[in-house]
Amino acid sequence: MNLRDLLINIPVQQSSGNLLLNISGIAQDSRSVKPGDLFLCVKGARFNGHHYLKQAAEAGAVAAIVSEWPTCDFGLTLVLVPEVTNPVIKEIAGAFYGYPDRRLKLIGVVGTNGKTTSTYLMKSILEAAGHKVGLIGTIANLAGDQSIETGNGSHNTTPGVLELQKLFAAMAEAGIQYVVMEVSSHSIAQDRVWGLSFIGGIFTNITQDHLDYHKTFAEYLKVKSRFFVELPQTAWAVLNLDDPHSNGMISQTSARVLTYGIEHPAQIKAEDVSLEHTGVSYHVCMPDGKIKLNLHLTGYFNVYNSLGVFGAGLALGIEPATIKIGLEKVMGVPGRFQTVPGASSFGVIVDYAHTPDGLENILATARRLTSQRLLLVFGCGGDRDRTKRPLMGELAAKMSDFTIITSDNPRTENPLSIIQEIEAGFKKANPAASYQVEPDREKAIRKIIGLANDSDIVIIAGKGHETYQEFADRTIHFDDREIARAALEERLNDRNRVK
Repeated sequence: MNLRDLLINIPVQQSSGNLLLNISGIAQDSRSVKPGDLFLCVKGARFNGHHYLKQAAEAGAVAAIVSEWPTCDFGLTLVLVPEVTNPVIKEIAGAFYGYPDRRLKLIGVVGTNGKTTSTYLMKSILEAAGHKVGLIGTIANLAGDQSIETGNGSHNTTPGVLELQKLFAAMAEAGIQYVVMEVSSHSIAQDRVWGLSFIGGIFTNITQDHLDYHKTFAEYLKVKSRFFVELPQTAWAVLNLDDPHSNGMISQTSARVLTYGIEHPAQIKAEDVSLEHTGVSYHVCMPDGKIKLNLHLTGYFNVYNSLGVFGAGLALGIEPATIKIGLEKVMGVPGRFQTVPGASSFGVIVDYAHTPDGLENILATARRLTSQRLLLVFGCGGDRDRTKRPLMGELAAKMSDFTIITSDNPRTENPLSIIQEIEAGFKKANPAASYQVEPDREKAIRKIIGLANDSDIVIIAGKGHETYQEFADRTIHFDDREIARAALEERLNDRNRVK
């Protein structure tokens, strides 16, 4: 496509060079530029794309979109716009890829916790109904069962605008009909999902998180609510009535509302909940009857997750029996209350819980599954919301029998400083509670597995599916599940040698 065709809906202030030249790709990171690319000079929080025009040209870029006219064009065709914002990027990328999002039916999942599990459950329901489904989220981007890489190496729950258009194009090419995607508060605030036509959305819950970015809970709630405020009248919104913040969303959205819950009189309600370590069963009560579900996922939080997607299935006109098939097919979600194999006399569970609410949920669930001790190892991420650290420390002191406080992804912060903030909450809640500090996460996991006795449950919280650990000067491979499996194997070998 030639450059001029990409600029039809863009407010161009000035240009130089050949606007009829062919564009073979689009990049906003100079390191990913390929010959024939259009380079988008984005001013980010850390980097200014205008400072990398030379590198982009040397890599083969033929043109650049700028909001500051440079002193040297480096042989590039230049196009000046007021700002290279996400809406501008969306329009250019949309034109280049043929507006693929318009060929897909998009479903957004919004909330603090439960987004990932909900997307996997929703994908399974749609597939049970005979549809080809894509998934975009924290763990992976999938077209059916095939993983799709965005190519930018980021770990964003919701990819950037350019990456999204690339993903949508690949999915449309693969014949995908529905795309279920996690929609983070950052992506809403930063207009990463601007201009996308969602046919519906699911609200899981909202609790404290990301206050390092949003500053106040009120602003965090406002951003989350914005997704539902902007849904069109033709869309549907499935909302958790047991979360009091749903009421504000109900009053603000023009979409068709369907509610779910356990405690409040919602349109879709769970009754007769039975929780086991192998899963949870309950009756779904709907306006037109009831049906029993037997899930392979456990925990009351998964009752909520499954209720939300059940409502979405009904909103799409899928039969309850088909929804049941889809839900009961899901055997687990990576890093979400995931059992680590190898422990015969006690349980080891890895979970992504990294908020106070998330930690409380998994500890409450684990407590119901054991008559013995609940052992916990966790930390908190650096360069993120500091106010949740003592809160999570308080929960650990109240709800676990023994805790090892360790590192998570310390990033640019001193791991010991993060641990001290967690420790303050721990001591405040229960000065007599048992705990240790071990900054080395691998040592901490090995130590707590070594302490486990028959029928205990070990919870390794915070990183879940992640396969890396971020420090100030490096990122290393690190997988809680791998470390736990190795520790269990060594423990078993040691005991066999003793015998």
